[in-house]
Amino acid sequence: MPKIIFKGITKPDDPIFDEVEPRPKNAITLKIPEHNMFVSLIFAVPFFLICLALIPLKASWMGDFPMTRGFIPLGIILGILCYFLHELLHALPQPKRAKVYIGLIPSQFMFYMKCAAPIKRSRFILMSLLPAILGLIPLVIFLLSSNPVLNAIMWPMAMVGLVSPSPDYLNVYEVLRQVPKNAYIQDSKDGMCWFVK
Repeated sequence: MPKIIFKGITKPDDPIFDEVEPRPKNAITLKIPEHNMFVSLIFAVPFFLICLALIPLKASWMGDFPMTRGFIPLGIILGILCYFLHELLHALPQPKRAKVYIGLIPSQFMFYMKCAAPIKRSRFILMSLLPAILGLIPLVIFLLSSNPVLNAIMWPMAMVGLVSPSPDYLNVYEVLRQVPKNAYIQDSKDGMCWFVK
């Protein structure tokens, strides 16, 4: 298990963000699209549409609007609070003995997980996709529940939990396109790179 260090509130210029392993000589820069946060929204659209489509479907099963509207904001808040768990789930598959930082940059309203250690391609994909369970679990509960209050909490949590990892989905897409199966991925001063040992 990696060594997880909870940094808490962090400044954007904290030295941890400059911590990188030496870039291997044979490393190739992973090409990520410019404005990747914007481009990644493409990967959010299917999950957004699925969540929206489930409301009338669920309403037809229940015979009425399936959520108590007053509890929807609570679900949104809980979904946002799960961002910390999102980063913790990113940390768990990191290599043994790797140093992993988790914290919050308030000025950017951004939770983060930072690890400089190289990671196998398969573990990188697992690490990137693991936080999606924070959307899948509430979605399953929403589908199975007939309680309008519980539905009103679970549906927005599912939406936030499935849409917020869209940059991670983009990273996985690019890794699948560019990186060989036996390669490692790591952070560098020039962005993410991959190499074969």
